[in-house]
Amino acid sequence: MFDSYRPADSALFDISTFGAGGAPGAAVSAPYDEMLDASGRPRTAWADLVTGYGDRGSMRLTAAAARLTAAVSDDGVIYNVYDGAQTVARDWVVDPVPLVIDGAEWSELEKAITQRSTLLDLLLRDLYRDQRTLTSGLIPPEMVFGHPGYIRKAARLEVPGPHALFMHALDLGRAPDGGFEVYADRTQAPSGIGFAIIDRRLVSRAFPQLFQSCAPRPMTMFAGTLRLALFDYAPPGVDDPTVVVLSPGSMSETAFDQAFLAAVLGFPLVEGADLTVRDGVVYMRSLGKYKRVDVLLRRIDAEFADPLDLRTDSRLGVAGLVEAISRGNVTVVNTLGSGVLENPALHTVLERLAPVLLDEELILPSVPTLWAGDELQRTKIRADIDRLVLTNFRTGEEVVVPLVDAFTRDGLLARIDAETWQWVGRSLESFSVAPTMTPGRFWTPPPDGTDPTVGVVRAAPVALRAFSVAQGPTYAVMPSGLGSVLADGPGGSALRTVAAKDVWVTSSDVGGHVSRKSSTKAPTAEDTISLRAGLPSRSEYSDVAAAASPRVLADLYWFGRYGERTEQVTRLAKVARERYQDYQYRPWMSGSAAVPMMLHAVATVTGTAVYLDTAGLLGGHEDASTAQERVDAAFVRIAELTAARSVPGTVAYSADRLISTARAIRDQMSTSTWMVLKPLERAIERLATEVREGRTNHSIVGRELDAGSELESTHDEVLHGVLALAGLQAESMVHDAGWRFMDIGRRIERSVTLADLTGALFAEQHDRETEQSLLESFLIANESSVIYRRRNRGLYRFDAVIELLFVDESNPRAMVYQLSRMRTDLASVPEELRSAAAERIVEELIAELRRSDPVDLAAANTDGRREELADLMTVLADGVRELSDVLSRTRFAPPREAQPLWGGGYET
Repeated sequence: MFDSYRPADSALFDISTFGAGGAPGAAVSAPYDEMLDASGRPRTAWADLVTGYGDRGSMRLTAAAARLTAAVSDDGVIYNVYDGAQTVARDWVVDPVPLVIDGAEWSELEKAITQRSTLLDLLLRDLYRDQRTLTSGLIPPEMVFGHPGYIRKAARLEVPGPHALFMHALDLGRAPDGGFEVYADRTQAPSGIGFAIIDRRLVSRAFPQLFQSCAPRPMTMFAGTLRLALFDYAPPGVDDPTVVVLSPGSMSETAFDQAFLAAVLGFPLVEGADLTVRDGVVYMRSLGKYKRVDVLLRRIDAEFADPLDLRTDSRLGVAGLVEAISRGNVTVVNTLGSGVLENPALHTVLERLAPVLLDEELILPSVPTLWAGDELQRTKIRADIDRLVLTNFRTGEEVVVPLVDAFTRDGLLARIDAETWQWVGRSLESFSVAPTMTPGRFWTPPPDGTDPTVGVVRAAPVALRAFSVAQGPTYAVMPSGLGSVLADGPGGSALRTVAAKDVWVTSSDVGGHVSRKSSTKAPTAEDTISLRAGLPSRSEYSDVAAAASPRVLADLYWFGRYGERTEQVTRLAKVARERYQDYQYRPWMSGSAAVPMMLHAVATVTGTAVYLDTAGLLGGHEDASTAQERVDAAFVRIAELTAARSVPGTVAYSADRLISTARAIRDQMSTSTWMVLKPLERAIERLATEVREGRTNHSIVGRELDAGSELESTHDEVLHGVLALAGLQAESMVHDAGWRFMDIGRRIERSVTLADLTGALFAEQHDRETEQSLLESFLIANESSVIYRRRNRGLYRFDAVIELLFVDESNPRAMVYQLSRMRTDLASVPEELRSAAAERIVEELIAELRRSDPVDLAAANTDGRREELADLMTVLADGVRELSDVLSRTRFAPPREAQPLWGGGYET
């Protein structure tokens, strides 16, 4: 499998071919090869992996790599990218080849990381207290006060525990001599632990036997260490602390990482609107109560943490949080203001700070860095600008100079002269290389869209993010990390990532190598995170684990509604398609008028009638040619009803909202949720592509799709997904208050759709053949045709259909069944969440329904209109919508304190 892999070649990093700015033309020195030594033989730590790959052969490994890609998608592992004003979710990419690091070498690296974390911790305390490093001239003041990470309000805020810096992440690479260098320190809100854990889980599943034989060090203890450390940083006097993870929301770039880590630790994932400060104490809104919060693991930037004392335009923070910290009533980690340590200009002073603050020499150096605020270093920047990555630490701009043109480069030189202290230049050094099966064409993909490197093992630049967390008087280092495959060329030197890598640290017991025979205990194939360390008390299980704020309850409610809406619209579109197929080549037959009627009713119910222009399909007596045209046009609209992602009411729109809502409450969902949602998402995307191509080719979509091939497959796959999701919700979720509101959402959506569809189809009486066809379609759409045929032989009778779907309490699809379930759910939530108004509405609707007689509902007046039926459907639909409004206003509405300081409404 490694036959295509060659020793590292410096030509891979030749920057002379990039950018009009040009470079001297000399290639950077050959990078360090992680797998091969100078003689071209595998290093000792890699021996088991190379042997295992060789034993399995390329076909088995390629198949395992495909399983890995599928597992990433099925588990819903994503990251969000910002595309203008829109956030787009992308599948996480995991390289099938892990990055192996020798255990003995890692032990030395751990010591160096611990030292660097300690140094930054001491520096952080000094910058916000005595500031001796500034007054003594060790650090130029503009490096600190000019950086946006310095928070003046954080001065002298105390942090319980021995460390001001709670968590530290380091982006590491190797110099050509094999020594590690730090490219960046991440101290604001370090991300990536969740991604590292899921990478290990996915790779171990894809290569279980290989994982067992190589036996990398497990990550099981680090989660327990992090959990206990968070408890240890509770304010003084708090014996049973409540810990939460504060997230900016599901649109955050690393939303998956935050939600997964919160789930692993067993702490609630909250947003700013879920918290409030009262009398200097932070509280979490939970099931109608207020639960005091003692420790916040912060995942938002510090400047957004408090709209009262920091950025007043923040929608992410908690008003009064700074005051609560200053009173010592809550601990926020990482502490506010820790982001100042991310300034790359500090890399130029850390070596002289270490002997002063630690009385030691710095073990782990930074990548060669130049600060333009120093005249000599600025001269070097100007001379070597074509081989640098420039950063303006005040604005956050970063420029890979070899990738820009001469005009842009000259503009940068002018700005450096004018804004001297703001600019930092980092050497464009080559990272080490390691085997990868991930394509590396990041900047210039081939014109034909193909990449010959797919599935081929090649050398690619790699980096490593390591993590440390405060533990007692020192720091604990995660015995692994988040590896990265970097883009080829200069882009990789700016840490532009194309894939993640699992990091395997070998045991250090036998010279850094554990053979299959000498390994006495291999980690499990899952290598899942153990939470046995630091188990919470019984009271914590009952209060914190069940925490559900109005936001979470609302998301669960809409998750239920969107799940049911996706199912209902899909069933309706499927029935319309089947009626089309019945009359596709026989539009003159009696009953064919039901096709446009059914489609128009569906469009009316879903709110897409104007977009689809279904009213234009309704015609009177017409010849065969015109009837055929109407039927063909109907199919085009069925495809649009399914695939139009930007149109509210379509299958695709509902499914997209279902998936985005699931991501917003990922920490509440079963891990199997994504196994049923991802196939659904892929099916809709395939159909959307077909529809787009049909429009581009100016062809009739119905013919392009062969009247039911891709469309039929899409309807079936979506139904498979939503039905599996319903089963998962019923059998794999705890039936707590959140589940009750989710179930209410499902019942409300089903009730509204049933009432609206009944009124749209049958308020007006039709001729016998058309009504028979509509009744059959109506029963199929509501999953009740089999039971109807079993109970009623012969023709479809309108009164019998109404009885089955409205007043039969044994039919799970009947209106009375939905209302009864809503009544039970509303009565089963905690007393603080019960709503007398909501329960009264449901009782009144049940009474109204039971007063109705199916025979009377079937009767039509002289104009052919079923007035009593129409009135009842209006009462039911309006009543259920009123119920939804009551819940939204009273149980799901954010409190006034959570509104932005400048006012404004709450967007739903």
